[in-house]
Amino acid sequence: MRSYHKTKPLMYALVAVLTIWFIDSLMAGTGDPEAAKQAWPMIQSGVLVIDVRSKEEFAEGHLDGAINIEWDQTDALLAAIGSDRQREVVLYCRSGNRSGKSITELKSRGYTHLFNATGLEALQATKPAD
Repeated sequence: MRSYHKTKPLMYALVAVLTIWFIDSLMAGTGDPEAAKQAWPMIQSGVLVIDVRSKEEFAEGHLDGAINIEWDQTDALLAAIGSDRQREVVLYCRSGNRSGKSITELKSRGYTHLFNATGLEALQATKPAD
């Protein structure tokens, strides 16, 4: 009986950690719905949309009209955007992490009108009705 009372707090802590981990892993792929909502007016106005996920992820599904350039292919991103450093561009990936890294690199090169729409799932879930 004694050992049960000693391990009870540890069991509660373990359950809490596992619960947080489980919820976090479920949310990891969705992105930020608020950022996604903000991206839609830009997307609908015809800005350049770049999906920075892998070719395999892109093949599994993507936004209509998006082009696929992997996040770490900076030269290809620069070529797609062109020399206009103020061109509006929306970037997305699975969760916003890779698109954020791409944006950081592009901003370091002087590009200013870049928007992280975070994840594809968030974009799909917040797409306005046609």
